[in-house]
Amino acid sequence: MGNRTQEQPGRHTRGYPSYVDAGNALRLPTAGEDPGGRASAPGSLALVQALVNTYSGHSREDLLATSAAASGWLAAAGLLAPEAQLSNGEQQALIGTREAIRAVLGAHTQRVADASAAARLTEALMPCRLSVTADPSGAIHLTRADQHPYARVVGAFAIAIAAAAMAGTWDRLKACPGDRCGWAFYDRSSSGRSRWCSMQVCGSRSKMRVYRSRQSGG
Repeated sequence: MGNRTQEQPGRHTRGYPSYVDAGNALRLPTAGEDPGGRASAPGSLALVQALVNTYSGHSREDLLATSAAASGWLAAAGLLAPEAQLSNGEQQALIGTREAIRAVLGAHTQRVADASAAARLTEALMPCRLSVTADPSGAIHLTRADQHPYARVVGAFAIAIAAAAMAGTWDRLKACPGDRCGWAFYDRSSSGRSRWCSMQVCGSRSKMRVYRSRQSGG
């Protein structure tokens, strides 16, 4: 008997498994290209990564800036029916979820425990209701039990995070600490200690700031 933490195609969901099962072939819109040229995170964790990267700290572009834009992004991800529309409150809650995830990814980068970031993400994921279900083969799945469209959206991200945590990949999704950056990247280094979205971009800028500070005696 096996167990999995992501939904399977069928009656439990619509759209979300097609993104996962396509092996990330579906490239979700982001507010820029990965500065380091890294491949996306594996499996459904790429969905979480794409959500975080709907905002660019450098360009200030935000793909969730309006309820219409946020609804369109979720529809592209297969998480919301094309004709559905988030309320303004739901759009703001989605941005809150994105930033709560980014805060935890920042803790991953710093390799520190951050109780505040953890509590913030826990609260952001509370609207969803998940269920453990068994399919005819005996495999166990974590599925979304809500019928409310926005609760199901949150459930999809919660399941993706849970799946990554079980697979040991969650800690490798990080947020760049560069000034005005916060870009989410997946660390595939053998040591798991990558810090910057790109050494040529944020890493280089950080070294330059340190150099100038030393030169000025700061």
